[in-house]
Amino acid sequence: MVVAVLAVVMLTLALTLGPSPTPSVAQGSPLPIRIGYQAVASWVLFGARDLKLYEKAGLTPTFLKFTAGAPMIAAAQSKSIDVAMVGTVPFLAGVAQGVDWIYIGLDNEYPRAVGFVVRKDGGIGSLADLNGKTIGFFRGSTSHYAVLTVLKRQGIATGQVKLLHLEPAQQVAAMMNRQIDVAATWEPWMQKMVHQADGKILVREADIGLYTGLGVYAVRRDWLQANRETARRFLEALLLGYDALEKNPTPALKAVEQEMGIPEPWAMAIFKEAGLPAIYKQTDPGYRYSLAKDGTLQTSLADLARFLLEEKVITRPVDVGTVVDASVMTEALAAHQRPK
Repeated sequence: MVVAVLAVVMLTLALTLGPSPTPSVAQGSPLPIRIGYQAVASWVLFGARDLKLYEKAGLTPTFLKFTAGAPMIAAAQSKSIDVAMVGTVPFLAGVAQGVDWIYIGLDNEYPRAVGFVVRKDGGIGSLADLNGKTIGFFRGSTSHYAVLTVLKRQGIATGQVKLLHLEPAQQVAAMMNRQIDVAATWEPWMQKMVHQADGKILVREADIGLYTGLGVYAVRRDWLQANRETARRFLEALLLGYDALEKNPTPALKAVEQEMGIPEPWAMAIFKEAGLPAIYKQTDPGYRYSLAKDGTLQTSLADLARFLLEEKVITRPVDVGTVVDASVMTEALAAHQRPK
């Protein structure tokens, strides 16, 4: 009789409380984390934030917005941020400046959201037509790397074009005023040029085999050693975000619209070309942007690091083989239960 009563009580409790939390959702006290970011198409980062998935993963997040990569390097040096969503150039620059940064995940697959925009009336139908043209670019960016790489491939000497170092906003104005024929830039500036400066997208970097325009999640090595569980929960929140946004990307689109200050159609256009990153492939050696050591991403970063050194954007070489740690993502993926 006692056994029967206990069974009824246990069944009642199970029905009342519902199923046990999945092992992938972190248990225990929330852990604080300070996340630095910029206003780019960080679909999963922003989507997970607005869906409160960092909290679900057992974190108490603080988001700190930066206008460029250089201030994020300073913030990492002063230990005022824990995770930096940073582009590949400031990431490598930070390492060259002494920040003991490693990256533990990929924020976005941006090579289809960076490229060359030309004036519609500029007489440019292909990259071969760049000879004699005026090109706007931002020095020390992956677009700078793209410009010189493309010119070399086309057999066009730098003296055969006019290169103007301009910030992206200045590039938009210069195209509107017909001061440049071409802009090597990234989103949302590409959309601004298309819609506000009578421009057209000539080519995206991925179309010509350039894969350096990415955002990564960088952490200090000492921070990771002391806060490994926090890092794992951070990646778990991103996995939860990917799962939710794969079914309904609206929260990510709305967040990016707000962060970038762009209309919905522009965000949709960017998402169509450079949507959710393939987060479940990030430890797969066959994935182009894999965290796996000596993968194709490492090769791209090594080429970019050499370029930055040659152009004196950084002052010492960076060994890209030492700046990646796939182990935390491996743990997060192993523990995570992907919805069927």
